[in-house]
Amino acid sequence: MSLGGIVVLLILVFWVGGGAVWLLRRRQYKANQIPRFLADLLGFPVELAQSMFGRAGVPYALLLPNMLIFGLFTFVPMILNFYVSLTTGSSISLFDRPWVGLDKYFEIFNCESIFEPKTCTNAGFNFWTGMFNTLWFVVIQVPILCTVALITALVVNKNIKGRGFWRAMFFYPVMLSPVVIANIWNWVLHRKGVLNEVVGGTQDSLASLAGLTGFDVVATVIFAVILMVVSERTLRSSDEPSTAWAAVFGLLLTLLFAWANPTSLVGLSGSLWLGAAVAAALIWVVASRQPYARIAVIGAGIVAVLLLLSIQFDAVFDFGRYRPINWLVTPRTNWPFFWLVFVFCWAHMGFYMLILLAGLQAIPRDLYEAAKMDATSQFRAFWRITLPLVMPTMTVVIILSLIRSFQIFDEVFLLTGGGPGRETFMIVQNIYEVAFTNNNPDYGQAAAGSVLMAVAIAVFTFFQLWLTRRQSDL
Repeated sequence: MSLGGIVVLLILVFWVGGGAVWLLRRRQYKANQIPRFLADLLGFPVELAQSMFGRAGVPYALLLPNMLIFGLFTFVPMILNFYVSLTTGSSISLFDRPWVGLDKYFEIFNCESIFEPKTCTNAGFNFWTGMFNTLWFVVIQVPILCTVALITALVVNKNIKGRGFWRAMFFYPVMLSPVVIANIWNWVLHRKGVLNEVVGGTQDSLASLAGLTGFDVVATVIFAVILMVVSERTLRSSDEPSTAWAAVFGLLLTLLFAWANPTSLVGLSGSLWLGAAVAAALIWVVASRQPYARIAVIGAGIVAVLLLLSIQFDAVFDFGRYRPINWLVTPRTNWPFFWLVFVFCWAHMGFYMLILLAGLQAIPRDLYEAAKMDATSQFRAFWRITLPLVMPTMTVVIILSLIRSFQIFDEVFLLTGGGPGRETFMIVQNIYEVAFTNNNPDYGQAAAGSVLMAVAIAVFTFFQLWLTRRQSDL
């Protein structure tokens, strides 16, 4: 019998045998009280804990088995991992590993500058490359993930048609394994994948349209109609312009600036950023309920008309033959990194959306009714009521997503393998390769890297908690 089986058998013997003896010494049971005896025997551990520790100590006694299991599978491995980081060799036996102290950490920090991994030794180069890539991934991905999760939670929290269906659809990717997720997006993003087929087919259609007489006029008219509908929806409200439709109008205006490229008239570039700045200013004016919001929307519409008149669509679109792109391995384009962020958000957003949805539903509805009676705008109600009250839940989401982002491995390993080059090489992949893929595995080096990664996660987590508590105290 295995050690686990022996332990289980001893627990059963103590529970049944010891419990029966303990109960029979304290109580008298009749033949018709056998069901009561079995019920008392089932609750024997609780009654024993109460007699030993008193009523106040029962909760701690009940938590003790869970804490023992948690300590056995969490704290003990952490201590052993730190010990392994102070040893060397390829043996997995702790007693066969020579003690080297902090040498493995010194190898990682053996650099002229850790901000230039190329100046480090091989161990330091791989570690700091993976660490900085991971930090960059965390800085970009966590705000995007939390923002998208919050917006999605706000939408599915409203009384919309098919609300249960949309909640399930947004949560569905969370139930898929990382292998399935990676295979799905690999099928979409490889050179002969779905995305290239869609882009190529769309460009072929545009090329066909470009051959038609007056294509630029037709395209201008179509875009003008779309702008007219969106601007009408923005100004439709009798009181204030709609912030949501103003955001859509701003997006179209940004695209229009990029297409028309008005800055080229003065020999400059950056029309896209100019359009984004104008759109952001317009959205801010509408969202903050400025008295000239309607005038700003009308003025933006006039600017859009002028830009449409200046566009030559046959010059804007390059209708040359589309060359398929391997989105995951093309170097120096940032596409692999972009798709990693996108896939990670797509796969995990539903989980954090569900947490935020629970936080939103815990907000008393009376507050919104009182705000509505005071004629408070939706944006102001969100800023003054929803966001402050959901912030504790958002703190949990930020910390969980931050830890999960540091631990990213499956999607990267299966989609890009850390490539092209070292552009998507993450810290967990470095730990995995050092420990398990080399001919001479260096468990000490891998353990040292995992300890440093844990320190980085702890620093980010405590900083986030400190920042959140400081904001709540102000």
